[in-house]
Amino acid sequence: MKVDIPDFKYSYLEGPYLEQKTLDQKIEIGNCRLALQIYFYKIHNKFYERDEIYLPGGYKALGDFVFKEENIDFEKLKEGDVIFAQNLIGKNGIILKKSKSDLKNYDEWLYHLHSAIYLGKKENKHYIWQATNIEGGTTIWELDKFKYHYLPVSAKRVL
Repeated sequence: MKVDIPDFKYSYLEGPYLEQKTLDQKIEIGNCRLALQIYFYKIHNKFYERDEIYLPGGYKALGDFVFKEENIDFEKLKEGDVIFAQNLIGKNGIILKKSKSDLKNYDEWLYHLHSAIYLGKKENKHYIWQATNIEGGTTIWELDKFKYHYLPVSAKRVL
C-alpha cells in the first residue's frame, strides 16, 4: 500500500506549518500533526491551518466524530478518517503513562493524543499512515501493530 505524500523524519515539535506555501517545499522533518496537514493538502488539495490541526483545538473542532472516546469499529471508517490514539508503548517497549487519569486534565490528555490517517482495508487487513517516533518518521502500519503501540480512542471524518 503506497501513500503519495512525502516521507519525512520524525521530530515531536516540528509541525504543523503556519503557511500553505511551506507544504510545497521539500519536507524533511515533522510530527503526526504535520502528517495530517500534508495528507489533506497533497491528497485532497485542502489546507488546514495550524490551529485547525493542533490539539486540543483540532480534536474539538476539525471534522465530525465517527467514534468519540469509545471502541472504534474500523469496518465503519473510510479512507482518510483521522484516528486519535493514546500512546501505550514507546519506542523501546516502555509502557507510557498518558491515560486521562495520568494527566492533569482533559485538555492535557487531548494534547498528548497521537493522530494518524486511516488508509482503508486491503486483503482483510486495515492500514494506518502516520508519522511516529517509534519508526523515526512516516510509516504505514497494519492495524494490529498500531494497536500494540496506541489505543485508538476516537475517529473523525474530516472530508
